[in-house]
Amino acid sequence: MLEPPESRRKKVFLYMALAGTALGLALYVPHLLNPDWVNVRINGDSLAYEGTMLLDYLIPRPLTYGIYLFLIIAPPLMSTYLHMRFFGLTLIIIVTVVYIFLVYAYISFFCLLAGIGTLHLIYIILRNKCCRECPVLFA
Repeated sequence: MLEPPESRRKKVFLYMALAGTALGLALYVPHLLNPDWVNVRINGDSLAYEGTMLLDYLIPRPLTYGIYLFLIIAPPLMSTYLHMRFFGLTLIIIVTVVYIFLVYAYISFFCLLAGIGTLHLIYIILRNKCCRECPVLFA
């Protein structure tokens, strides 16, 4: 996440990015090495990706989800830039809607909402909001 050069938050964001990378690798690499751990089935009219995660042996899965959500939502909310804080609020809304409807539509609904979050990022980029808030970084 980009911050003004003088921002004290840059180091915190770096550590969060490293933690997110480590978590992502811990979740992804075992499935790459052992594809049988991923079980895809139909849940109602939606795809459900179930199976074993390496971290299930170390910590409860809801805690893994909580850490994941924290590492995704906290940085935009902590940003110096207003448009990034709005994006953080968009993520909270998306997670809330996913949580409410997850029982009904399961994971494929999350994919739809991730697309909506991406549309918000595209809006930020196309409207050039970064350049207006920080011309030093986006000159």
